[in-house]
Amino acid sequence: MPGHDLTPPQAPLLDVKGLNIQIERKGGNRRIVTDVSFTVARGETLCIVGESGSGKTLTALSLMSLLPPRVSVTGGGILFNGRDLLTLDSHSRERLNGDEIAMIFQDPMSSLNPVMTVGRQLTESLSRHQPSLTRAQRESRAEQALALAGISRGADIMHRHPHQLSGGMCQRVLIAIALVNHPRLIIADEPTTALDVTVQAQVMKSMRAACEQTGAALLLITHDMQLVAQYAHRVAVMYAGRIVEQGQVHNVFRSPRHPYTRALLGSIPGLDTDVEGDLEAIAGEPPDFARLPSGCAFRPRCGLCANRTRCATEVPLLRAGQQTPDHLSACHFADELSQPANAGIASACQ
Repeated sequence: MPGHDLTPPQAPLLDVKGLNIQIERKGGNRRIVTDVSFTVARGETLCIVGESGSGKTLTALSLMSLLPPRVSVTGGGILFNGRDLLTLDSHSRERLNGDEIAMIFQDPMSSLNPVMTVGRQLTESLSRHQPSLTRAQRESRAEQALALAGISRGADIMHRHPHQLSGGMCQRVLIAIALVNHPRLIIADEPTTALDVTVQAQVMKSMRAACEQTGAALLLITHDMQLVAQYAHRVAVMYAGRIVEQGQVHNVFRSPRHPYTRALLGSIPGLDTDVEGDLEAIAGEPPDFARLPSGCAFRPRCGLCANRTRCATEVPLLRAGQQTPDHLSACHFADELSQPANAGIASACQ
């Protein structure tokens, strides 16, 4: 696991404060991300984890001003290296995206241009953001980026089209495109979802090594708690558009302080899991933003709250633990949770 002794600088590279996102509907606007706050330090890896529909991808897209039509940021701030991204004009954002901030999407075949060679897609990004480079310099930088992404035959790959490469190789090409301008922050949205386990591990190792060499920070969006355990410094757990737990990975995984986090960890099979038995599943159904319950959104699926009135009437705020001020939880009864939910995955954080 990457250095748990990481000491973030005083001023974070990325500082998201009270982010709210809504979708416009005929029946009225609906908030789908509520009061999301987190920071990412230089050189740090932060994972945002949660089920599909929890709001993690929309949060990531908002950082790049890539929200889909009728979806917009309605409140909060996004500070990147001291600048509020929400106040930048379109020209400034275009210069920033792909240069200082880069994004890796989950489907490489829909993200790469099928009629352009890999080399042209890499050098095009350099031409856009660093026009003073010569053609030879751009090609050299492109090959260096491919090498950083774990592609040793860069000169050969440069002349190929995406359809001539495997899914894992295409994902590495996306990583190379993200790295080619030496960004300060890389946002990776489920970058290994479509890959098999072996290729997934290779791609993640390449991405981590590349970030370590360039000093880039990584914001990793995932639903895979195993990836979080192996590659993240800190984790933010999202549920129903809110962050419900946040902290150093080894703290969150060893002593989860929210029932949803415990349920996620408990659903992961370990080496000693009975292959004939049923896996532990999270009770109930994922939340419907049109019919969120009063109070705590996780209440209908929670085994801790029982019939406690406070859970039904009061939205729990994200607050620090008594012994761990950097470990935050949005549960009224977080102090009642203390033991690891999954000893096997907790050990991976050691």
